[in-house]
Amino acid sequence: MRSSWGGGVFFRRKAARDPGEALRDPRQAAIVFGLRNQRPRATMPKADARLAALLDRAAPDECLNAAFVLRWGRPSEIAAAGTSSEPVRPPFRDTDYYEALAHWLGCRFDHGHTLSELVRDSRAESVFCEDGAILRFLVDGRQVVAIAPSPTWLPSLASLVSRCPKAADRIIIVPPHAIDAAVGEERPRISAGRLDPIHEIPAIALADRVVTRPQVLAFGLALAAFAVVVAVAPFVMLGLLFVTTTAILLAYAASRGLALMRPDRPRQPRRRLKASELPEYSILVPLFREGEGIAHLVRALRRLDYPPDKLDIQFLVEADDAITRRAVMRHAHDLSCRMTIVPPGSPQTKPRALNVGLRQARGSLVTIYDAEDRPELDQLRVAAETFAAAAPDMAALQARLSIDHAGDTWLTQMFAIEYACLFDHVMPMVAGEERILLLGGTSNHFRTDALIRVGGWDPYNVTEDADLAIRLRRGGYRIAMIESRTYEEAPISVDAWLKQRSRWFKGYMQTWLVHNRRPLVLLRELGWADTSLVHLFIIGALTAALAHLVFVGQLVLALTGLAPLLAGPSGALTAIQLVSVLFGYGASFALGAVSIQSRRGERISVWAVLWFPLYWILMGAAVLLALHDLIRSPHYWRKTMHGIASRPARLRARPVPLAGHPTKRAPTPTGERRSTSSDRA
Repeated sequence: MRSSWGGGVFFRRKAARDPGEALRDPRQAAIVFGLRNQRPRATMPKADARLAALLDRAAPDECLNAAFVLRWGRPSEIAAAGTSSEPVRPPFRDTDYYEALAHWLGCRFDHGHTLSELVRDSRAESVFCEDGAILRFLVDGRQVVAIAPSPTWLPSLASLVSRCPKAADRIIIVPPHAIDAAVGEERPRISAGRLDPIHEIPAIALADRVVTRPQVLAFGLALAAFAVVVAVAPFVMLGLLFVTTTAILLAYAASRGLALMRPDRPRQPRRRLKASELPEYSILVPLFREGEGIAHLVRALRRLDYPPDKLDIQFLVEADDAITRRAVMRHAHDLSCRMTIVPPGSPQTKPRALNVGLRQARGSLVTIYDAEDRPELDQLRVAAETFAAAAPDMAALQARLSIDHAGDTWLTQMFAIEYACLFDHVMPMVAGEERILLLGGTSNHFRTDALIRVGGWDPYNVTEDADLAIRLRRGGYRIAMIESRTYEEAPISVDAWLKQRSRWFKGYMQTWLVHNRRPLVLLRELGWADTSLVHLFIIGALTAALAHLVFVGQLVLALTGLAPLLAGPSGALTAIQLVSVLFGYGASFALGAVSIQSRRGERISVWAVLWFPLYWILMGAAVLLALHDLIRSPHYWRKTMHGIASRPARLRARPVPLAGHPTKRAPTPTGERRSTSSDRA
């Protein structure tokens, strides 16, 4: 660590000339106080009532700035911090944040690894506040206090240590989760999450802006060129549009055809781990306006095949969401977990809440579950053993997603078939080739350190999963699939489906625009193959949905005699477009039929794929709605209702054989009835 004691030269010289002048400003006093506490413990500073009085007048931000700049700043930055009111950017992780506070206060810091041992045989008293926590206990007959301090407590704490330096020996600064783990009561502990900073992503990679100035210029020039060519040679431009669109559709259809032709793919190897060898696992559950629907998730979390003492479950609840707060307290009262309150702010999105949870996650592995999820019981163990067998550059694993009430309506059937195509065929095909894999929005499993290195989630991107997958790949990490399922709830109404799908499409547009701000850099970091796949799976999905709308419109005009079907500037182009339509529809129908046949429990007839053309009309409408939202409200999160479908309550754990080991079956709960929730939040 870089020594920062040299940064106090400015203050020491000033104090030598005029001691009163040196300590008139609480901001400077906070720097001097921190510098005093960096001396070796053998030379403990003396009590200083004048310094304590100044620290009592200090603002919390002045104390925070002093702590952060003394921990990581250069000598020139430390000197400047004593005279400047510019805020210092706080660290992202809670462990770094509270370690800096301990360093400034001259107190001991503990990650939480030893705190539980210290309080095990001691009668401990804990106090949890909205913005901090205190734990009192005895060590060798002497009272010790573990504190996760609120910023508002810092002036008083610093004043206390300045008046009585020996008090620092009886104070341990810890992150909030350390106190929560040490107390160990099986009910949700409520604590306030920290919002600043809400991410650590470079500005060029954020979706806070729809387009940058260079992109506006590039799009403007392209539009001008398009207008000129249309005016001069309209048939040439029409031909180029036909060729470009047809090429995209053929490539997109080919990806479906290849997925259909390659059903056998190698599984990721796993290394058997004993219970004592399993790593600590953090589970982040972002919730917003969820009522009774989370009862099923709590039941699933309670039955996970993973050592309970190695689970770190966080329910992330928005500050103004009293409905969800009451629901968590009601349904998770006997679950070892904590409820983190996400501070108010903008944008109010799932990825922003995930960043709040990530900064205080205890586990070396972290996963995400939504309120409607029901993961298979052995999923965490499968992921942990897969990570254990993989190289360190394996940063993320994606579980397969399934719909467990697929037979309800034609819409849920289409959704279930779509998931079956994607998670059973297309994504495993891409993962088998070790190419870039766009993550789903739930049941992603990450190495925590890798997730933090790429900056966490983009709080402005409404498909944070796809964006994160690209950033991980650009950072040199790999993503793979695991043979474990999570059962989800599909939208059962067209309105709910449109809200969800338009949000996904808008996020695809955001992601494509963000990562193409520097196209050559993207190409250099991803390579030709992965860059092509990014364009194919984002632009291809959007183009296919809109092309189907155009085709249906042409078909209606042809049937009414108002225009010829598939009219093009030449017979050859018309023939090519006809082939692309037939190939695209044929590949989609075939992949859908094969996918749904492989999922025997879905109870869907293979003839259900004949509904695809109607479903694709909704896709086109969702793209148009997404384009509207991208322009008018790019960061608005269209909320989808959960907990309103009638779903089977049984949880199944599919056995997955390990290489060189016999299959071990996880316990399967039975005897539960179907239940319906009436949550309409």
